[in-house]
Amino acid sequence: MIRSRKLILICIVLAMFVAAGVNAFAQSKEEITSSMRDRYPALLDAKNKGLVGESWTGLVALVDSNAPAAVQNLVNAENNDRRALFQAIAQETGTSVEEVARQNRIRMYRLAEDNHFLQDQSRQWVKKGDAGL
Repeated sequence: MIRSRKLILICIVLAMFVAAGVNAFAQSKEEITSSMRDRYPALLDAKNKGLVGESWTGLVALVDSNAPAAVQNLVNAENNDRRALFQAIAQETGTSVEEVARQNRIRMYRLAEDNHFLQDQSRQWVKKGDAGL
């Protein structure tokens, strides 16, 4: 009897940890997307100035190596959030992080404006309008 009570108690505690983990995961994903949303105007400005582009890896990268440190910090913050989001989506969908990143690249290339830089298959920077994408 005592043994079965301990087993039930252990199961309840484990269920609580799993439930807490699911809630923490959802909050984390929401926090990531909120951070990305807050950063978007600055990222768009850097893209419009030709300082930042969408890379072949699904991340953003500096197009201009002489970009100010603030732009590099922006790229680093965006990429950290993208990596975390790719990981969360991969876990959620049961696919690989690489596939999530590839799908993001396709999506971001489609959403890019004609004056934005993208990396082509040979990893060269091209403006979307010039690449015919």
